Amino acid sequence: MAFKKEEFIQGFVSETEEHLNSINDGIIKLKDSPEDKETLALVLRELHTIKGSSRMLGFSSIEKISHGLEDVFKGLREGHYELTDLIIKLTFITSDCIKRMLLKIQKERNDKINTEPFEEAYEKACSGLFFSTENLELENLEKKSTDNENSLSLDENENLENITSIRINIERINEIIRSFDNLIIRQFRFKHQFEAFEKKIHEVPKQLKEDIALTENAIFDIQHQILNLRMLPLDIVLTPIRKEIQEEALRMQKDIHLNIPQTDFMLDKVILEQLKDILLHLVRNAIDHGIESQEQRKLLKKDPKGNISIKAVQTSNYIKISVSDDGSGINYEKVREKAITKFPSNKKEILEMSEKELQQYLFISGFTTKDKATEISGRGVGLDVVRDSMEKIKGKIHLFSQKDQGTTFELTIPLSLATQQGLFITAGGIKFMIPSHYVKEIMDAESCAMTSMQGQLFVSLHNQLIPAYYLSSILGNNQIERDSSKTTVIIVEYLESLLAIIVDSIEKYENVVVNSLPPVLKKLDSVQGVVYDENYDIIPILNIPDTMQRLKSLLAYEIKKYKTKNEKRTFSILIVDDSVTTRQIEQTIFETAGYHVESAIDGIEALEKLKEIHIDAIITDISMPRMDGLTLLSNIRHLDEYSKTPVIIVSGAYDPEAKSMFLEAGAQAFIVKSEFQRGNLLQAVKEFLGE
Repeated sequence: MAFKKEEFIQGFVSETEEHLNSINDGIIKLKDSPEDKETLALVLRELHTIKGSSRMLGFSSIEKISHGLEDVFKGLREGHYELTDLIIKLTFITSDCIKRMLLKIQKERNDKINTEPFEEAYEKACSGLFFSTENLELENLEKKSTDNENSLSLDENENLENITSIRINIERINEIIRSFDNLIIRQFRFKHQFEAFEKKIHEVPKQLKEDIALTENAIFDIQHQILNLRMLPLDIVLTPIRKEIQEEALRMQKDIHLNIPQTDFMLDKVILEQLKDILLHLVRNAIDHGIESQEQRKLLKKDPKGNISIKAVQTSNYIKISVSDDGSGINYEKVREKAITKFPSNKKEILEMSEKELQQYLFISGFTTKDKATEISGRGVGLDVVRDSMEKIKGKIHLFSQKDQGTTFELTIPLSLATQQGLFITAGGIKFMIPSHYVKEIMDAESCAMTSMQGQLFVSLHNQLIPAYYLSSILGNNQIERDSSKTTVIIVEYLESLLAIIVDSIEKYENVVVNSLPPVLKKLDSVQGVVYDENYDIIPILNIPDTMQRLKSLLAYEIKKYKTKNEKRTFSILIVDDSVTTRQIEQTIFETAGYHVESAIDGIEALEKLKEIHIDAIITDISMPRMDGLTLLSNIRHLDEYSKTPVIIVSGAYDPEAKSMFLEAGAQAFIVKSEFQRGNLLQAVKEFLGE
């Protein structure tokens, strides 16, 4: 789950200053008592915490230099060299630098400096070589890091006439859009009043009608131009993916040819923020699940080098992005077997499913066809993360796969979230909007063949029976008399699943400006936003995936399951970490998802908490005062009540040795802090708790 970085900056700054003070005190003690192992362990722990917190919040410069100094002190601990005055000086300079970078974060919200001189000094120190501290001045480092960056300031000799672009804060654009929304609503209202006036006065001056039409066109043209200000190039996302995917391929020891041509498409910034993680996950999925080993590919007479491509095509107001590989394809029989194992009560239904219908299971949380977890597949996330992210940006997914030929995920994404095309409909006396990209077909109730079997309505479409439901069934007003001859049937599609929604009427098809839900309604899954009509009435936009699920749950044999789903218990999570910032971020993630959260600063306090209250899952750091993560895990596994309780280890960096050690000791997962924002931690806990 994503978290708001701004909310944690002040806490991070205060906490890091405390850690730096502790490091300074520690180095002074070590100067007088170099054999003081306890103080040395304290300094290492403080540096490790700074590294982890800065990595989590994306402050890479602080992360790099704290990591480098941590390596220097690890060398001291292992006896590779002795503590010298030069190392002490390096520690103080590093501490001063980080403190000044904290001020930079408070003022500019970034910590960017040129870290290379520090990294060179740490590398030499770790090798026992002489190094200089003369070049480690923050002013010089800041200057070097910004030499190649654009600036808004003008050179003395620069002519204003030569400036062709300026930077605009996104929030300023959002303010303009909000103001323009009100103008469009007034335009709708004016048009509505004019139409009513025209009915009373049969002849309206031709010039007046033309002026109104021209004004309307001008308003929508300006709206289009304003919305385009918030658009950014798709290549902003695609360019860094090239490097990250090659790194993943090397880690998986697979030879990959990646084909991502440059594009000139522009998308809404809000969409691009979600799209990067979507594409990264799909390509990682292709590397891990799709592309075979070189030996397997040779046996199949394939090129030993696997191929992965990302292609984009624009169609009207949408962009279609295809993520393809030439790997093994989806083994649908294995999907069927896993689905039966996971949902034994649905065995008969699963056995009768087509390959297309089986695809829905691939997007269920915790579902995987892998027999053995890997660094990629064992992260506790699956295609359900892609599904959730696509729903946030109002997109659709289509999946095409052929055995031994490969797999393609086709993503249909709107260019902007600011506007939405859709049908204004009424059901149960309430007006709604259905987004157009979910609508497959519209039929008049009189002209379509409806039939009822075992209490369930079905509509026949192209020789296929589709379950049909009255939308009013989930609106709490079932008493409304239904006249099927006056209703309309809308066939909606999501993840290869079709559903017929019966509504009272369709009023019109419009392209309108979308407004976000107010904070108090953010957790209302059934609605994805609101629009205003010409009467200033608030019209909810239906969340079709959620609506389809709720309607399906009305089937007689699923009623009990539906009630159980909505009366699920609240799980308790224990977070163990000596970093205040880390505890706050993790607590926010889990409380937002509906969990009860307890916290502890180290292993000893954690064990006390476990005696006081029942805990369902434990998330712990590695390095902590008094009792570290490994000792805590050992103690937990010796408690009868918690011998099988899920324990997830979080680390500031991926360490294969540490991961192996903790998994052997009984931990369920090992997750790197920088991956929290992709939702890995939350998804891992959900999987282990069987949610």
